[in-house]
Amino acid sequence: MRTATVFRDFVSQVIMSKIGFLLIIMVGIALTGCRTSESTLSIQNVRNYDPKAANHILFLDFKITKRNGKTEAVELVNAVSGSGTLKNRTAPVHSPYQINVIPRYSVGHMEVPLIFEHPLYKSVELASEDGKLSKQDLNSKEGILSVRIQKDNGLEKIELHSITPEKGDNKIYTLNLQ
Repeated sequence: MRTATVFRDFVSQVIMSKIGFLLIIMVGIALTGCRTSESTLSIQNVRNYDPKAANHILFLDFKITKRNGKTEAVELVNAVSGSGTLKNRTAPVHSPYQINVIPRYSVGHMEVPLIFEHPLYKSVELASEDGKLSKQDLNSKEGILSVRIQKDNGLEKIELHSITPEKGDNKIYTLNLQ
């Protein structure tokens, strides 16, 4: 009888330890699945960067890919620097599918988001055979977002937020600048 009790206690401990292990694995998977991607860009290594120039404009291209049909993966695919100051020539975005690019500063700058049409959810005008134009929504699995941003003193990172009617505002990427 005592052997049965010891065996039952042993089996209970093994089962509890396996359940605990599985819970830890599941929490780890959940946390890594929800984490946004992040990378670091050294400004001095950016093509055409001139350390003698007073003002710099960064031209950044991000590849945005739809993962598992639900989340978006972001990768910086190109970075070029130019000398000069950026002129404010942004077109208004009327689509509910947007990417907000938010420059983050270490010093007291206004963190004003730059708003772009989401490259995975585009609205285009198509002409029918009778010549009438109509809008049609196109959904892609991959797209490129091209961003121009002024490299001001104290700019330490750039965040990308995906805004959709279904999910609201989700931070999907952080580019740390050195």
